[in-house]
Amino acid sequence: MANLKSARHHWWPEGVSAFWKNVDGIAHRMLPDGTVKGMPPKNLGVIGNGHQIRLGRPGEATPWDQDFENVFQDADDNLPAVIQWLQTLERDETSTSRPLDTRFRPLEVSDGNLAMLTEGIISLAVRSPMNRERAVGAAERHRGPLPEAERNALIGLNMRDTHRDAVRQIGVRGKYVAIYSPEKELIFGDGFYHNIRSPLNSLHSPTILAPLTPAVAALFVRPTSYTTLPRFFTLTVNGDETRKLNDAIQVYARKQIFYKSEKPEIIAAFSQEKHLVYSGVTNPLEDLIQHIPGVHPRRRLFLGV
Repeated sequence: MANLKSARHHWWPEGVSAFWKNVDGIAHRMLPDGTVKGMPPKNLGVIGNGHQIRLGRPGEATPWDQDFENVFQDADDNLPAVIQWLQTLERDETSTSRPLDTRFRPLEVSDGNLAMLTEGIISLAVRSPMNRERAVGAAERHRGPLPEAERNALIGLNMRDTHRDAVRQIGVRGKYVAIYSPEKELIFGDGFYHNIRSPLNSLHSPTILAPLTPAVAALFVRPTSYTTLPRFFTLTVNGDETRKLNDAIQVYARKQIFYKSEKPEIIAAFSQEKHLVYSGVTNPLEDLIQHIPGVHPRRRLFLGV
């Protein structure tokens, strides 16, 4: 029986964070108190042994210990190419004042490209610290704070199969929007707008809105009622619309947000240092989703804990 070797895992894969470096090769991490530190992107989103399951006492190996980092390997290998593909798609080069529902440009894309995009953004959702907290949240609500080793093992056990199961359940069925922000940089964080949870049961109206670069985000939603075609759109947003996307990152993030060059202003939600949520009529991103052509009103969504 071999001991698991200590491993440097990433919840924000290097193939994505590399797109967030500025002209000096630096990306920025901001904390809720406003502290900012610049560093090479490969040093962001690191979590030691984050994708391991260790079931023994500290320092004790068991036959059931495992490392499930390979679960995310295909997503990590494909995400840079997915991002480059999104960067080449037809879209409006600048934002306009036209009504939002007239600005979605439908495109024909292959199932293969959609499958890689889906797998990639699901992997970001599953690995996010927000989902790690959800994976142990029920146990801690019933039992209170858990010892670190037991807590980490429970997180791993609940996370391990979530990516595979979510990819299978979602497939390429739903609505996709590639969102472009030419006026203002997007930000990312240790929580973002999605309702993928560990452990995963059946998905109800799965939704993910993931910034992939400071200029490109990907939105997926499978509404409770929608027309199947067209299924993929591009959308160019203005500065105010980007601000709403960035505010959502700050709402769902807890300990850190990342940016390339444009330092964001901290909003009250992020300063609380909690993974908060939008719900009901207070959800400003629901309006964006409701405007996607083919989404039947009203697709109600509660992205709660």
